[in-house]
Amino acid sequence: MPTPLCILLVDDSPFFLNLERQFLRNTPASLLEAKSAGEALALARSHRPSLVFMDIDMPEVDGLTCCRQFKGDQELQGIPIILIGDKNSPDQQAQAAAAGSSGFLTKPLDRRQFLEAGHRLLAGIDRRESRRDCDIPVSFEWGGVERHGLCVDISSGGMFLRIDPRAGKGDLLQLRLRLPDRERTVIKLTGRIAWVNLPDAPIKPNYPFGYGLEFIDISEEVGIALRRCFGV
Repeated sequence: MPTPLCILLVDDSPFFLNLERQFLRNTPASLLEAKSAGEALALARSHRPSLVFMDIDMPEVDGLTCCRQFKGDQELQGIPIILIGDKNSPDQQAQAAAAGSSGFLTKPLDRRQFLEAGHRLLAGIDRRESRRDCDIPVSFEWGGVERHGLCVDISSGGMFLRIDPRAGKGDLLQLRLRLPDRERTVIKLTGRIAWVNLPDAPIKPNYPFGYGLEFIDISEEVGIALRRCFGV
């Protein structure tokens, strides 16, 4: 019988711990959580995780120092660590590599990048998205004109937008939608077009024409609103 996977998440922010847990919910692994370097080392020694995702910006002992402590410990040095830094701190990627990390990501976390980075080190990480069907009007501006479409399914990492496609793969859309919650919350977020379902050449024939969108730079407030409304 194969050894069960174990993944350690290290961050002093409950929001990001919860977000990473949501990203990994399709992965058959036990998840451990630590809010400090000391707690991370103690959990690693007792559970021997298969992979660690660790934030750099932590109080007292930061993630770079903690990573070096892992790599200096004969029992823990073989555990791969993905360090998570600040996209506005360009030196952190080189610092992470020097500390012995196996990967580097930045906040705000992108679900696809998070899972792909983990999958490169741990093949058991499941990159599928859990989607929820919906029927939500979406508006955005394109070519100086306000356009309107319909979100037909949504996940923590993106949505499918039914609309007559004019934009192309890689384009960014500033989206505005009203959630179907009691407060009718209006949220704004950025979507990058990952794929286009054209009427005459559909990539997914079971979908209407429109855009498959990936959310980027999703804020903590928007992430909470999406989870509260859709459980994604």
